[in-house]
Amino acid sequence: MQQELPATLITWDDVYSLCRRLARQLRTADFRIDVIVAIARGGYIPGRLLSDMLGIPDLTCFKIEHYQGAFKQQETLVKYPLNADIAGRNVLLLDDVCDSGDTFAVGVEHIRQCGTANEMRTAALHLKTVSRFVPDFYAETVGEWRWLIYPWAVNEDLSGMIANMQPANFDSALLQRLIKQRHGIDVSLLQIEDALMLLQGSEKP
Repeated sequence: MQQELPATLITWDDVYSLCRRLARQLRTADFRIDVIVAIARGGYIPGRLLSDMLGIPDLTCFKIEHYQGAFKQQETLVKYPLNADIAGRNVLLLDDVCDSGDTFAVGVEHIRQCGTANEMRTAALHLKTVSRFVPDFYAETVGEWRWLIYPWAVNEDLSGMIANMQPANFDSALLQRLIKQRHGIDVSLLQIEDALMLLQGSEKP
């Protein structure tokens, strides 16, 4: 069966290593960070890790909606705006991945509308080389396009993939094989069961 959406599962260990790599870049850069602004929801956990690794207690966020699970929405919109004073401060705008670049483009413009920062830089764990936007800092590039499933989004992404398959039944072992065939990833039966609980719960009236 042809893969419909090639994917990669990112582990918690991977995330920690990527954040350490990004933190090393930021430590050696000629840029003193006053506040980390995470783009929610993907930037939440990397933001907290970098806040800890770099010793920067000021961490805040705003929310942009662009994807529902692994599937792209038509518009990129700020749903919950930034509520922080950034005037005269050095801002690091952070997300987990720079995919098409749309989220960062909207995020940068939103920061500019929220106040006059002294300086702003952008960072991501992953940069996909197809992106129209290139962050100032990134830990790793992804050359061949694929969907990255971060550990904080496994249930959401897997449930969306299963729903898109429209399976005749929800047998966990069968779904495990179908996900391997269509998306090229090995997921556990527990991950399938958790995704099914989320999917079936969302279908309740």
